[in-house]
Amino acid sequence: MNLTPRQHFQEDKTAVKFHQDLVVLNRFRDACHAALLEQVLNMPMTTDPVEAAASYNRIMGARDFLYHLLSIAEPKKPIAAPPSGNLNHAR
Repeated sequence: MNLTPRQHFQEDKTAVKFHQDLVVLNRFRDACHAALLEQVLNMPMTTDPVEAAASYNRIMGARDFLYHLLSIAEPKKPIAAPPSGNLNHAR
């Protein structure tokens, strides 16, 4: 079983259009920024390296979630093959 939530979401064109209209609203983006900042501000001050690493991972997870939330309606672009670096001697 392959789970393809992005593809499944994008099959509903009404949901995609609604989402695209939502993510460009300044109110929505302000709410996302405020939620992320609120999470950061509520983290405890610590000098323990393990707790600091856990806090960092929470911030990075929230950042990644916001990225996926904001871009879920956009189709993934295929990765272009890098040039081989070899000269074309056929010319």
